Amino acid sequence: MTDQQTIYGKPELLRYWVWLSLVFGAGSAGLTRYIHDYETPDAVCDAMRAGTLRGLPQSAAKGMTEHTLNEADSIVYYCRQHGILLLPIKSPYYPEELRRIPAPPVLLTALGNAELLQRPQKLAIVGTRKPSPYTEEVTAAMVAGLRGHDITVVSGFAKGIDTLAHTAALNSGLPTIAVLGCGINVNYPRENSQLRERMLTCGNGLFLSEYMPGVQPLPANFPKRNRILSGLCYATAVMEAAARSGSLVTARCALEQGREVLCVPPADLFDPRYAGVIPFLREGAAPLMGPDDLLSPYDSYYPPAPSEEPLLSEDADSAALPLLLHHAEPDTAEEPAAPKKAEKQAEPAKRPAPSAAKPAAEIPLPEDPQERAIVQYLAENGDTYADDIADALDLDLSELLNALLSLELSGYVESLFGKQYRAVRHGK
Repeated sequence: MTDQQTIYGKPELLRYWVWLSLVFGAGSAGLTRYIHDYETPDAVCDAMRAGTLRGLPQSAAKGMTEHTLNEADSIVYYCRQHGILLLPIKSPYYPEELRRIPAPPVLLTALGNAELLQRPQKLAIVGTRKPSPYTEEVTAAMVAGLRGHDITVVSGFAKGIDTLAHTAALNSGLPTIAVLGCGINVNYPRENSQLRERMLTCGNGLFLSEYMPGVQPLPANFPKRNRILSGLCYATAVMEAAARSGSLVTARCALEQGREVLCVPPADLFDPRYAGVIPFLREGAAPLMGPDDLLSPYDSYYPPAPSEEPLLSEDADSAALPLLLHHAEPDTAEEPAAPKKAEKQAEPAKRPAPSAAKPAAEIPLPEDPQERAIVQYLAENGDTYADDIADALDLDLSELLNALLSLELSGYVESLFGKQYRAVRHGK
């Protein structure tokens, strides 16, 4: 068996990766930028404690008072004892596809066959937690049609379509990865305990999470989780989604990341259970008519060229990944999202500025004080990252994302590539 030092890298660096993840929280674009600028996690920590880190978010400043390096050491020890792999963004085993997305997770926890992360042909399958019989049949048939191909099925381990996708993959001899919105050792949903056991013992499954062990599956975790789900994959297939389905968040993330989105055509155009996929199909998402449609996007997908200063490589990680097997626990719940136009291209392009916003005098600001403040801030400051809006207005990020979604659906703001937002229309 590979020794612990080889698997986990340098302990003196891992404690800093864990501490930074605790302090900044999941989905922090700011932490990604600091790691890029300072190159190593201990250098970022030193700058924070010396008070020389410029632009430190208020939430991170508060996190510094709540989390200690001793706590980080305890988490590293727990992970070692329970077969949980810690993968920093600079590890050579960190998924290359994920490294390219906006605000990639700085640290991942993995349980199961970690070799699956190195397989390039990963496909996300998402959808409702209460699928129709038609969608259940289609999902099982689509996945079974991939038998014999080198495809890894990725989903979110929630009830419904996610569970069907993971199960159909294993039944077809395909590897499968579950991306969780909670700690990797949390048993959620409990209905999937047997599926979890099967994935961990068959050698063909992997659980992945950005959250530290013990973190519960709060609703705010899942929009952040979804960018990882789509970011691992060359394409995302939406099997069924209502107008405000959480699976549409994953589809929108895929588009922002320059990945393909495919949608199963509705069984009934007037059934509200399929209302979420119709705008995506109208805007250019590929219709999913058979298993071959799931394979074709890979042939045309060319990863974006790496940046001049890639966030890569650290001399601390392994020479060979072991098969890590242990009992842990999963996730559920999703959040809604507004559809975005599917653009089939190798590298994500920024969305054009809106061209037909009505005059300010014609459209009043939102009545809700919080939404009004967000629109005014964007109107005054231009395109802004969600993290920066939250810090400027002293809002919880999950609360802000919900408000931004409402404003986007109402036509007040527009979501841009890289989790930026722009005021579209505003009045007095």
